[in-house]
Amino acid sequence: MFVNVENVSKSYNKDGGFFIKSKTEVLSDISLQIKKGECLGLIGESGSGKSTLSKIILGLEKPGRGRVMIEGEPFSIWIKKNKGKMSVVFQDYTSSVNPQFTTRSIIAEPLIALGVNKNLDERIAELLSRVGLPLTMIHKYLHELSGGQLQRVCIARAIATKPKFIVLDEAISSLDVSSQAEILQLLRDIKDDMNMTYLFITHDLQVVANICNRILFLYQGEIVEELESSNLLLAKNDYAKRLLNSVMLFNVP
Repeated sequence: MFVNVENVSKSYNKDGGFFIKSKTEVLSDISLQIKKGECLGLIGESGSGKSTLSKIILGLEKPGRGRVMIEGEPFSIWIKKNKGKMSVVFQDYTSSVNPQFTTRSIIAEPLIALGVNKNLDERIAELLSRVGLPLTMIHKYLHELSGGQLQRVCIARAIATKPKFIVLDEAISSLDVSSQAEILQLLRDIKDDMNMTYLFITHDLQVVANICNRILFLYQGEIVEELESSNLLLAKNDYAKRLLNSVMLFNVP
């Protein structure tokens, strides 16, 4: 197993005035596994805990209880041995890049952070080609790119260090339908060509059904259903059934 999330819970302090503070539990005893080379989908409505869970898996936040293991090692140990081998693509591509950076600077950022300076322009050109962008884009700024083009630049940045694992956090939800389809196909191709493992987080069931091997349904901080994407008719949980019926993929009994 590539990623193991073991009994993770997370609470935040809730302001209760001067003397009393209560805690709001965002995640409750979450356990999940991601197999090497698969794309695991995590779906849930706003406030379900998706973003908190992704931050814990990425090491951006610590769990209140439980732990995250990567390739059999605690996250803190694994990441020291595997710098640049975990990456993320966010929903808000406009705020995830510096608006004063050119395309070249955006893609070069993680490489420079790892001390990779040799043949940098050649590597950036290869990455642009890999995500389907012409070399003429290399000196363009954020405001000169369309949403689809900028998200391709963000994907190029995410794969620049040849990561083993990428978290895609609502990575295509801000794009129009045609751009979504193109980016999904790009992500499939990259995953297969580079033998990557994905965690795909979204509120859009049709998207995860299109790209993911398995789907987990997160509801009010708990995983309430796990299904193979080819067996969505087997849903038993009421929340999962409601989501499935809402997109009219089929009628879940």
